[in-house]
Amino acid sequence: MFELRKIGIVKRLSAQLLDIILLAVLSTGFIFLISLICDYGGAEDLSTQYYTEWEDYRKAYAQGVSEAYGFSYQSDEDNVEYTVTDKDGKATTLDAVWAQLENANGESGDAITSEAWAKYQELTPIAKVNAQYRYVYSLLFMMISIGVLLSYIVLEFVLPIILKNGQTVGKKVFGICLVRQDCVKITNMALFVRTFLGKYVIETMVPILLVFLFFFGGLGVLAIVLFGVIEVLNIILFLALKNRTPIHDLVAGTVAADMKLQMIFQSEEELNEKRTLQ
Repeated sequence: MFELRKIGIVKRLSAQLLDIILLAVLSTGFIFLISLICDYGGAEDLSTQYYTEWEDYRKAYAQGVSEAYGFSYQSDEDNVEYTVTDKDGKATTLDAVWAQLENANGESGDAITSEAWAKYQELTPIAKVNAQYRYVYSLLFMMISIGVLLSYIVLEFVLPIILKNGQTVGKKVFGICLVRQDCVKITNMALFVRTFLGKYVIETMVPILLVFLFFFGGLGVLAIVLFGVIEVLNIILFLALKNRTPIHDLVAGTVAADMKLQMIFQSEEELNEKRTLQ
């Protein structure tokens, strides 16, 4: 009566897989709605427009402008990749070339044409282009954050309160419930901690943030290492601990159990009363 009725790994993973699929579908829907509200498409189109303008200018004028100010510019046949070096042969960027052009107001002799300078003045400033890209990345991260949060609240908090005993759709289908380690019914606060702190913050948003930092934040390999540490730790906890408690169950003090076989006590008082009668 007082023992925890644990469930098999296959059944538990199957329930988790179903919940992940539902979470992905609902998150996609929320993210799409948020993107419409925030006009993400318009922001992305504007950044693409800026990029196209600068790429067209680079292909037409980068070589001549670079040579005019003592830079060495090389690009492949498709003008997709390029390298720029300064007078000392050190690698630099095209931003330095454009800075020289702007500082000199396009006056560098015959090597730089008036056409190149006039076109440069028409372009969106580099600082504004970079700011637009940062805005798009920030907006994308915000949409993902809010979309995933709303999905977790619906599927992992509100719905389990309605279905009772911490049951999500996956847990309901496969006959799994959540209880405390002493088989007492979990509270709504414990369910909230499990959902928000465990699943959303630690297991989802921290890895997503690390992925963003890897691609856009310059954290590099360290981001991937930290991402791997979190995932491996979760697997180790699930396989090594007696009650198979991953991070989200560990922080909330909850355990997954077999709904059909598990005796669930409504409170500690009921548990103590039953123990006294034994």
